[in-house]
Amino acid sequence: MFKSQADGLMELPGKTINTNAERDRCQQSESCQNNAEDATLDLQKPSSYDDLLPASYRTPNDDIEPPTLTVDFLKQELQVERLNNIHDWLWLAGRPMPARPLHYQKALGRDIVVHERMDLHLVWVDNRIFLKPIPRYLLDQQFWQEHLGCKVGCSFPTVGRHDSIQERAEPTTCERCKIHQCALGFILSYAALISYESDLCIAKDANLVSSETTWPAWRSHVKKVLAEGKRRKINQRYIFGELRLARLNKIYKYTWRSPVRGYVSAYTSYVHFWHRNLVRIASLFAYLVVVLTAMQVGLANTRLQHSYAFQQASFGFTVFSVLAPLAFVGLVAAFSLGALLYNLNATFAYWRKRSATAQQSRAVNVA
Repeated sequence: MFKSQADGLMELPGKTINTNAERDRCQQSESCQNNAEDATLDLQKPSSYDDLLPASYRTPNDDIEPPTLTVDFLKQELQVERLNNIHDWLWLAGRPMPARPLHYQKALGRDIVVHERMDLHLVWVDNRIFLKPIPRYLLDQQFWQEHLGCKVGCSFPTVGRHDSIQERAEPTTCERCKIHQCALGFILSYAALISYESDLCIAKDANLVSSETTWPAWRSHVKKVLAEGKRRKINQRYIFGELRLARLNKIYKYTWRSPVRGYVSAYTSYVHFWHRNLVRIASLFAYLVVVLTAMQVGLANTRLQHSYAFQQASFGFTVFSVLAPLAFVGLVAAFSLGALLYNLNATFAYWRKRSATAQQSRAVNVA
């Protein structure tokens, strides 16, 4: 499915590549001349996968540990459960189509922001789009066979020629199959993001792929990925390409999965929260000023001076213009206070959880 270590896409520790020597050997070798389009870097198989993993990762208890190739680690790195939980609502946040190439993202004025969380991959807000770099271990064929292959006795999910998009993304119960579907969908998203050689240059500049990746190697890799994507099922999140963060926040709030923070908190501080809401209050106040000025002009008109309906409307809107800003400020203050109490409670609960975990760890060490 993917390139082996002999024709991989990146340089792995354990061998320094002499590009001049490789070029001389290719010029002297007739086979290299006949297969120049498929030529890639000659790599040596690493002694272990440790060099391909992150330096550390955060456990569910928020402890920092060195990563090991366990199912829990791969689930944390590759799965997108938060998006799968709202899959029925994702049509509100994006279209069921592959992501647009990187050069198109640049043309839209979006800055590429590197983010290692998989559930923020291809999520955009304002002029930024979050992209997760391709993990080095996902470009190793043997890694897929050893750690993403399905166990014996599991019916590995495949697709038929006439299966619909939804059928291609139906969930499975096997944990390793779930991880495989996430990984394959993620790699397929990069097949869409890097469609042209200019996209590869942008990806290198943004540190999304290895600087050693060559265009012929990437083209050959994408051909194999696309062929694999037609046979295997992918995670349902990757039916959609880019997703709007603002709408994801609204979905999480209005479905009461996270009514305060949303999908990702839009406010970095209470000052930021008040600033954004005071801007809305100022906009409302400007509108009220325009309407009240128009009504004052209308009352000076002889045709409206004796209109009972207009007099009543003017009276009601005058009272509304006095009370509405005060009510809006009170609502913002109440929400701010509620968020403060919520965050304090969450902080104390987290502190108690961490203290209990530390006590358990000490008890185990003493025993």
